[in-house]
Amino acid sequence: MKVKQGIVLILLSISTFFMMGKDPVVIPELDSINQMLCQIAKTKSDEKKNELNNYLVGYFAIFLNTEESWSADYDSVKYLSFLESDDGKLRVFTWNLNYRDGSFKYFGFLQYNGKDGAYVHFLDDKKYDKLENIERSYATSSEWYGSLYYQLITKKWNSRTFYTLIGWDGADFLINRKVVEVLTFDRKGMPLFGQKCFKLEKTVTGRLIFEYADRATMLLRFNDKNDMLVLDHLSPPEPKYKGLYQYYGPDYSYDAFIFRAGRWYLQSDIDPEKAINFEKNNHINSLKRKGISQDF
Repeated sequence: MKVKQGIVLILLSISTFFMMGKDPVVIPELDSINQMLCQIAKTKSDEKKNELNNYLVGYFAIFLNTEESWSADYDSVKYLSFLESDDGKLRVFTWNLNYRDGSFKYFGFLQYNGKDGAYVHFLDDKKYDKLENIERSYATSSEWYGSLYYQLITKKWNSRTFYTLIGWDGADFLINRKVVEVLTFDRKGMPLFGQKCFKLEKTVTGRLIFEYADRATMLLRFNDKNDMLVLDHLSPPEPKYKGLYQYYGPDYSYDAFIFRAGRWYLQSDIDPEKAINFEKNNHINSLKRKGISQDF
């Protein structure tokens, strides 16, 4: 298997981390990954979180490059979101670090079975590196618009496969975000995020970002029954708060996106029965029980 260059650089210190009177761990195990994620969640020091996460990234990379990783059961791993595509070719792992100032940073991996073999790509959240340019493309796995993905929708058109990812970003103490984007792979098995697949009236965009009040909850899920993405329409409580997203919340109307010919087309103000009348998603409920977030 192939692993993105640069991951192996942090593997040199793994043995020190796991040597506790025993031989160093040679083959990573889910129990160790679970313990590291739990330790990161409990640690109050931002510096210590980053240090532990560096070990976790390297340890996880080793494991994902083994055959055992494809048959492993990740349900027992707390604070980890695991998604698998309907075609069985893509697996997405994401987790976050919650810092003392209320901000979050996200990390993850993609496992992809391409025509020439299996690939592992590390996801590195870069959206806060240049705040003045937060709307740029973030199209590669090394410059990724980080979020915690909780749904993966597989669509095909004209022999191409479009993987639509829905994620949550805790942002800060004032706002939360929901993120939707399409992921594709080239012939060499390299991922490309932010495909311009979302048609909004006269414009086409590659990524949907919704910001709303931290105290509010936004519905944004794929409705299997009606084969559409459904979402709360967000608005401020009064016109004077327009553009101040810390005041935005659902206004009891709903929008949707319908997939046709390789694009998601916006449908505004849909029937509320179509928006909210769908079966409970057991996987999302499982993610909530694992302590990742309740805002899915």
